[in-house]
Amino acid sequence: MFLQCPSTNYSCLHQFSSPFVDDTGSLQTYFTIIKALGNFSAIASPAKCAARIGQAFSETPFAVPLDENNILLKKIEDVASPDKSRIFSDGVGTISWDVMEAIRYYLPHTKGSPTCFQIRLAGAKGMLSLDSRLSGSQILIRPSMIKFPSEDMQNLEICDMASRPIPLVLNRQMIKILEDMGVPDNWFFKLQNTELTRLREITANASNTARFLKAQAIGEPFRLHKLFRQCDLSRIDYRKEAFLRSVVEAAVLRELRLLKQKARIPVKEGITLFGIMDETGFLEENEVYVTFDTIKGRYPPPPRQGRLLVTRSPALYDGDIQFATNVIPPGDHPLTEHRNCIVFSQKGSRDLPSQLSGGDLDGDIYNIIWDTDTGPLLQVFEPADYPRVQPIDIGRPVTVDDMANFFVDFMKTDHLGIIATRHMILADQTEAGTCHPDCKKLAQLHSTAVDFSKTGIAVKMEELPKASKYRPDL
Repeated sequence: MFLQCPSTNYSCLHQFSSPFVDDTGSLQTYFTIIKALGNFSAIASPAKCAARIGQAFSETPFAVPLDENNILLKKIEDVASPDKSRIFSDGVGTISWDVMEAIRYYLPHTKGSPTCFQIRLAGAKGMLSLDSRLSGSQILIRPSMIKFPSEDMQNLEICDMASRPIPLVLNRQMIKILEDMGVPDNWFFKLQNTELTRLREITANASNTARFLKAQAIGEPFRLHKLFRQCDLSRIDYRKEAFLRSVVEAAVLRELRLLKQKARIPVKEGITLFGIMDETGFLEENEVYVTFDTIKGRYPPPPRQGRLLVTRSPALYDGDIQFATNVIPPGDHPLTEHRNCIVFSQKGSRDLPSQLSGGDLDGDIYNIIWDTDTGPLLQVFEPADYPRVQPIDIGRPVTVDDMANFFVDFMKTDHLGIIATRHMILADQTEAGTCHPDCKKLAQLHSTAVDFSKTGIAVKMEELPKASKYRPDL
């Protein structure tokens, strides 16, 4: 049969061969489910409407019932620049100690003691960070987190969390910008040779193999690394067992391929972390606080007070890597309660995350490097400042057909790979590197292509600068 859906402002014609009935005996269709998620009628952009509906279907492994834990939800204002043109708190809210403890109760003990969580709550999404100054059980949500109105306020859903730091590895785009900034070639070769030495030592004994498998989370659900550790304790040479040897060889070869073909070079004095905002106002403009757990020596100690490099992937514009000053707060300061995150300042004319490839604080992760061997006299370029692109407005409520047509257009006009490859070729072959006007043009087009899934504005391929057919080695 065919059903009409007037209640959600969708002209939804849909053919049902086997209607779904829930536990209460109610008929459930796609438009009743969407209606229960929230009100999307005010969104007149097919791309944005599809993105907002898709937001509700992102993976959330854990959920915290609000009523059962007596959690109070409040709304607070965003933190903006003096001229109100920049939102420093874009995508981040706060929670009290009691709420953080409630969340931890629903997490497995292997997740440690995170203080920052990527969440979904009704029509809101983003990060929630601990503010130990709050009393009771409170969640404070900002307008920048709310994407659509919804009454589905039963659970705080956890998408991800800052349970541990993420090892930093370079990539081709980041390497090229660092090279243009003046980082010596020897620094890259030193890191690469260090990684090659580490990979060679993996198969030297079972103990090294076990550490490698654990660090790479290979076979983690069934604790594969413990099997190799037991081999070491029992003085058994696993290399004589064909299957076990092939597992390790496949894992090592994968790392070698990533190193050779993608330039995935680990940086020991570097880390990747979730970004949040300093709620206390302690940090001054262009200051950050980097904090993370070493996890029994698996990671280096956090950087000391001083200058460091901060970026975010994908980094194509020459100004996507910036300097910041790491500041260590006093021992009794609320910021010291945080773990496994980089805290950005709320002061200045422009927030630092937006200078790093257009980042924000709704779950973006940031790369930090404090290795002094990068050089003391690096040149830092001006960050990109692209004008905000408004999504296509069709001037009426979005229908299912509108969204279906958008997905077809998306598949036809998804040129991210082409743009990134052309940028890599031009950056390698031109003397100015990523500073060349054509590379900057490609970086802007890449940003437009990334935002296409939300704006519906596609890149015009005829605008792409020309490049030769020869590609660099990496």
